[in-house]
Amino acid sequence: MAEEQAVCVVCRRASEAGPLSACHICGEPFHLNERNDTDDKDCGQVWIDEQYLALRFACDRCLAKDRESEANPRVLRRRVAPRRYRRRDV
Repeated sequence: MAEEQAVCVVCRRASEAGPLSACHICGEPFHLNERNDTDDKDCGQVWIDEQYLALRFACDRCLAKDRESEANPRVLRRRVAPRRYRRRDV
């Protein structure tokens, strides 16, 4: 059985175009050049989260959505489906 290659969520190219990282917002893989001495592709960003002192990864697609929601405050950032609970007979 052939192993499937991961595909970048931003540019839709396979992992052969460069190393992939997982977005902390959507969880999808994206190209992120982890070294300065190579010319690999970047389809996202990484930064240090000052609150948790940890590296945060995000794809350009999620970063663009975040910028849109900041520009238009009436847009909800995340839609959460209502939880449905089943009645328990005791």
